[in-house]
Amino acid sequence: MYLNQSQIDDMARAALATYEVTADWRSGFDAAREYALEVIGVRPNRTAVLLAVKIAKVKWMVIVNQVKREVQS
Repeated sequence: MYLNQSQIDDMARAALATYEVTADWRSGFDAAREYALEVIGVRPNRTAVLLAVKIAKVKWMVIVNQVKREVQS
């Protein structure tokens, strides 16, 4: 079964939330995989989890850049 974009985004949110607490992308990877297993009910392939983590990393960089801009203001 393929995951749709909404499901991948949900996995990315789980990865990002975990990264914010642990500062460890491996934990974020695990959180995205566990989210898919427990909430979506699908065993995701590695590529889907890596995509979710990549999206989470982009979102993290957006947060970092926003904070930098606010500090500079």
